[in-house]
Amino acid sequence: MLLLWFIAAAVIILVAQSATFGRYALRRITYQRHFETKACYQGERILLIEQMTNAKWLPVPWLRVESQLSSRLLFNRADNFLISSGELSQNHKSFFALAAYTKVTRKHTVLCARRGWYKLQSVTLTGGDLLAIRSVTKKIALDEQLLVFPKPAQVPIHEIPFSSWQGERSVPRWTISDPFIVAGVRDYQAGDTFKQMNWKATAKTGRMQVHQYDYTADRRLMIYLNVDDVEGMWRSVTDEALVEKGISWAAGAAEAVIRQGMEAGFAANMPVADLRESIRIEPRSGQEQLLRIFEAMAKLTIERTELFHQLLEREAQGSLRSCDVLIISSYWNDKLELQANALRFNGNAVAVWELTADEKEARREEAGA
Repeated sequence: MLLLWFIAAAVIILVAQSATFGRYALRRITYQRHFETKACYQGERILLIEQMTNAKWLPVPWLRVESQLSSRLLFNRADNFLISSGELSQNHKSFFALAAYTKVTRKHTVLCARRGWYKLQSVTLTGGDLLAIRSVTKKIALDEQLLVFPKPAQVPIHEIPFSSWQGERSVPRWTISDPFIVAGVRDYQAGDTFKQMNWKATAKTGRMQVHQYDYTADRRLMIYLNVDDVEGMWRSVTDEALVEKGISWAAGAAEAVIRQGMEAGFAANMPVADLRESIRIEPRSGQEQLLRIFEAMAKLTIERTELFHQLLEREAQGSLRSCDVLIISSYWNDKLELQANALRFNGNAVAVWELTADEKEARREEAGA
């Protein structure tokens, strides 16, 4: 008889705890997830921070948090954090046990392996009773995003010609090795370097002044990147790593000239995410312009919007004049040379950096090292 009473009491307790925890497990539960920064560079490690709060008297025996993230964000393996990875996305499961009126914070190290625009859109919370007899689920919307900029490559920026127009004559010079000729002073602008400071003028005027060089008003670099990985590409890119290399080169060129106080712009026959037309950013100077270019590069979708020679033809027929032009492409042919000559005819200095088969072989060797 005592055994029957014990069994009956156990059943009642199990049913009561199942009903209680199953009904109230997710009541007054808040969850937050965010990256420690809004933007970083490819190859950097950052933190993904989770915060779970139980603002009620009833403890939560177990709580599972599930979400989907890009597989290009690599996580360290850790306790209470399970990862099931696919080719494009990965499923994350975090597990919590919350006492009454408790806040738990966890930090996960993330390696940003590829440039991109990553969004945290929602998570699914599942909680229940002690024996997982009954559970309840709730979906929470998130509005968090991370921009991973391409890592700027160390590029031969001295190979870009500089055209200084005096009347109708074009005089070629080099970006780095030319001596700076001071023409006066001007107010400090975003992007100016410490070396440009004119301390005497700053002390005299009471405002930050920098040297005004004779060519800064004319220095403009427009960078064009071709998404086609081979000549005659049909629709889809087969060697995305080669295109990523081109993006890294373009980022390096833009950073190098803007760091010197010059202007840089960027265009490609690729769209940014959620758009369909080719990306184009007018040349400007300053740190804000560099971040604008890097943000566009982070959001680039590797697909072709138009043929590259058509993009260059439109530029040659447009208002691009007296500008330095850098073209980055995996191949070069007569159609591209024709448009390059049209750009030169308009007074632009054109340089071509070609991602060749040798570059592909070098990447294979790096991957195998």
